Amino acid sequence: MIFLESPWPILFIGIAVEAVLAVMLLRSGRGYLLWIMIGVAALVAAALLVERFVVTDRKSVEQTLYAAVAAAEANDLNGLLDCISPTAEPTRADARWMLNRVEVSSAYVRNLQITINRLMNPPTTQVRFQAVGQGRDRRGEFPYGTFSRAVTVQLHLEGTRWLVTGYDVEGLDLGNLRARGRAFP
Repeated sequence: MIFLESPWPILFIGIAVEAVLAVMLLRSGRGYLLWIMIGVAALVAAALLVERFVVTDRKSVEQTLYAAVAAAEANDLNGLLDCISPTAEPTRADARWMLNRVEVSSAYVRNLQITINRLMNPPTTQVRFQAVGQGRDRRGEFPYGTFSRAVTVQLHLEGTRWLVTGYDVEGLDLGNLRARGRAFP
């Protein structure tokens, strides 16, 4: 399955096999090794195409998260809500409040840890990552413009898409902040 998640294992193995074959070709001078090298290159190219076009659950979850991050960075509320399940109204309300309150100038995620549970109906996943962003509080009540917190997001499969159903931001209770009308602590 790792070969469908990233092109790097395919490339490393292909390069290693080609290097061994090249050394064998240089030492022996046998022409048939050149044909084997061409065959290995064709297999690596085919494997890279398969990796590129097969969308695994993990890739689909990543696509949803990256789409949400891009929407937040563009301050696109509709794009962000498109990544959240229609049944997750508290999460949708938090997204509306956050983008109305904060103007995001940059956002990204790092250290993704994805755990998928296909035994549930519908299948669920939990993603832990570090969320990093910059922006400004539209009311000017919070002077700092950077954000870096550990985040856990829950998603479930709706049709063919993974959609956010809930989240937890370490050390931050967004519902409480919304009720008090404040920005980030």
